[in-house]
Amino acid sequence: MPSTLDEAEMMIVSMQYGLGAFIAAFHSTMEAYVLGFPFTCRTRSPSMAHQPASFHKNNKHPSNESAIMMSRSIGRNALRHIDVAVIGSGFAGLSAAIEAANSGAERVVIYEKMAKPGGNSVMNAGQIAAVGSPSQIQAGIEDSVELCKKDMLSAGVNLNHPNLLEKMIGTSYETVKWTEEEFGVKYRDRVTQMGGHSVPRTLSTENHCGSDIIDPMLKRVAELPNVELQLNAKFESFILDEGQDQRGRVIGIKVRQGAAEEVYCDKGVVLASGGFSADVPFRSIQTPAFDEKVMTTNQPGATAEVIKESLKISALPVQLSHIQLGPWTSPDEDGFGLAPFFCIGAGFPYGIIVDPATSKRFVNELGNRYERSVAILKMGHPVICLTDSAGAQHSLEKDLEKLKPTLKEHASIAEMAKDYEMDPIVLKATIDSYNSGVAGGDDKEFGKPLRDDLEPIATLPLYSVRLWPKVHHTMGGLQINEDAQVMHVDGYPIQHLFAAGEVTGGVHGGDRLGSCATLDCIAFGRIAGHNVATFDE
Repeated sequence: MPSTLDEAEMMIVSMQYGLGAFIAAFHSTMEAYVLGFPFTCRTRSPSMAHQPASFHKNNKHPSNESAIMMSRSIGRNALRHIDVAVIGSGFAGLSAAIEAANSGAERVVIYEKMAKPGGNSVMNAGQIAAVGSPSQIQAGIEDSVELCKKDMLSAGVNLNHPNLLEKMIGTSYETVKWTEEEFGVKYRDRVTQMGGHSVPRTLSTENHCGSDIIDPMLKRVAELPNVELQLNAKFESFILDEGQDQRGRVIGIKVRQGAAEEVYCDKGVVLASGGFSADVPFRSIQTPAFDEKVMTTNQPGATAEVIKESLKISALPVQLSHIQLGPWTSPDEDGFGLAPFFCIGAGFPYGIIVDPATSKRFVNELGNRYERSVAILKMGHPVICLTDSAGAQHSLEKDLEKLKPTLKEHASIAEMAKDYEMDPIVLKATIDSYNSGVAGGDDKEFGKPLRDDLEPIATLPLYSVRLWPKVHHTMGGLQINEDAQVMHVDGYPIQHLFAAGEVTGGVHGGDRLGSCATLDCIAFGRIAGHNVATFDE
């Protein structure tokens, strides 16, 4: 674990681009990917996510009419043809596929390399940022595209691409409304304020789980006659038309589903394969400190092969070394775990974070993820997030028993101090000082935004979790324009190639604000899907 500020900052983000590293990455091998993962969201309902690997829309084979359609164009009658290939089945991929189908694509195929659909999206906490939602208006919250953009630029240390930010934020409530009207997604009435946001603008699904959105999306995919989902289908490479004046346009892909297959895509390809947080060889090239010793919140399929193949055809990379750690994860559990459900809803907004070595606070609990992660890493050891029983009622997981043993319960301040080998007198003084700020409506020590319903930490028992950051999100990826077209290194769009979600870069800059990734994936997924289906050369 790091013991100095320099080491901590190195572990969060590297500002060098290192094109030599990109070239070296082409030669790294990615073997033995796990085709499936055991994670099941604790609140998810029975869904299409549990269909067998042979899942096909309506369990029917393509009709004769579809087969004729597949064999059209450029004389390749013996080869498979579709309109649109979508790589990945998370928020971005499903949004793209559905929008492409609704925009006129006759056959859309989603290729998912894992044994289950959904990717990291099913592990998401079901939260999405939206400007101008009815919940904001009813609560009297003043917000704007410019204010949200300012918050994201601040967190992203002004490395965000403004054109992409404006496109995404400008459609934020429209995006939420689409999920409600198209799939029946239900959000709670209350809007919340996450770290780094200057006002409450985050909506949460009923169960605080990404599958609240993924499940109805998968149901819609199954209903659409022109969309097909294939599992255990791994993208391997692009097929290019190198003819005169084509500048290497994408005309298909090579996919392996048992045997290798060439698929020709008459309208185009949408990349929605996610980030590379679980790809230790690739991420450690970008940021060497993120080696195998650093855990990740992501599922095993979060790897970089799609990005690497895109670089081979001269796609433009952007900010690949910007890798985010989640400040709400616990070293006492694997992966994403359950600690974030406690910290995001209860511990951070209604409690405090203390260093067990000093029994004192050391950071704004609602600062952005970079600020909190750096502060925790500076301590050199896990820290403690705590609140009282009143604050704990705001946990995203209401049944606190489900959070144990990661979540600890303490009958008193003295007992908590004993459990963590802290100084009980200093710990009580720390809590008293914080409570004074709450009573006065101003956290003078660290500037934490104080909610209107915030009460002093006083109602026993107390609850706590240990925290240590894990790799959570990769801000960098492929450069896209406002139309979700993947850009060539020479500055023009690669024809028939689109991308959305975490496989892209430039939207979040140096660090991402919570609940903005869901918005990013769905908003640009829709844009990519519509544009690939209607693309006119």
